[in-house]
Amino acid sequence: MATLRKLVSDVRSVHKILSTDSLITDRAIASEIRNNALLLIKRETNLRKLWATDTLFTTIPCLEMMEVPISECCNYVDECTIARTKLKLPRISEGNYQYVIQGVYSINALGGQGKKLKEISVNRYINLLKLPIIKNEAYFWITNGYLYVNNPLLQAVRLVAFFEEDVTNDILYPEDCDCGKQFTLEEICINPLDKEFALPGYLEQQVLQLTSQKLLTTYFNIKTDMSQEGIDGQAPNSKPTN
Repeated sequence: MATLRKLVSDVRSVHKILSTDSLITDRAIASEIRNNALLLIKRETNLRKLWATDTLFTTIPCLEMMEVPISECCNYVDECTIARTKLKLPRISEGNYQYVIQGVYSINALGGQGKKLKEISVNRYINLLKLPIIKNEAYFWITNGYLYVNNPLLQAVRLVAFFEEDVTNDILYPEDCDCGKQFTLEEICINPLDKEFALPGYLEQQVLQLTSQKLLTTYFNIKTDMSQEGIDGQAPNSKPTN
């Protein structure tokens, strides 16, 4: 995968006026790249594509959990407790039907990946609590930016998801991690522009074209036509119809 810095450079090289104008900062270009990449990726995930790829999702190796009453995340009052992440999560992308989460896993005693938890809505879980059945399944849900699990004794989980916001170092590289993973100084200190950018290769040219088009229109009032597939996956008309 290309780094965000490489993609910024590629956008500047698309049009001479972008490569010479100093008023358009790398930060502004990077922000536009992120917006367009998110737009196209959400189109694909809504079509049930990319879910099995390893180029899109970010793995948070160890999210520490804490026991809380179930009433914290809903209006249901009950003596049972659940667990939730200590830290609030960056915004996870949402599709037409669910969050774009590849998996949530418990962490076993040796620090390895344990059981995969099932996604459920908090309302559906409350309905399960009202049923006279034994509940052995492990569930998770997202509410108010926190991840909740129905097992109050769970100490930590591993989360693999597509985030719309940058994952901060305190979440991505936790100290005293239960999984026992060690992080290098290079991993912790790397400039965000130099990280591999989560963008499938076949969408790269569309993102570059959308970004350059938006910058030219915004800063120079220059309207351009995309030469390849448009945002809906269809080729745009090359000539206006009469």
